[in-house]
Amino acid sequence: MELLIMGLTVSFNIIIILWKFSKDRIADAVLDASILATVTFIFSGTYSALVVGTIASCVVSIYLLINPPKIGILQ
Repeated sequence: MELLIMGLTVSFNIIIILWKFSKDRIADAVLDASILATVTFIFSGTYSALVVGTIASCVVSIYLLINPPKIGILQ
């Protein structure tokens, strides 16, 4: 069951990132991809931590989808 949740969460997160790139929300997409990569690196010690980190990253992706960041010249 955990593998299914992990697979769905990661695929949903990647789909959101690709959608952001296709809609020219570059700053948002780069920030989102960086968060996913950082979470994967930091929480790679144990499987449970990786599951929690990936789900948290997905929640942040949804938040950034609703409220895009305003980053300097990349707006």
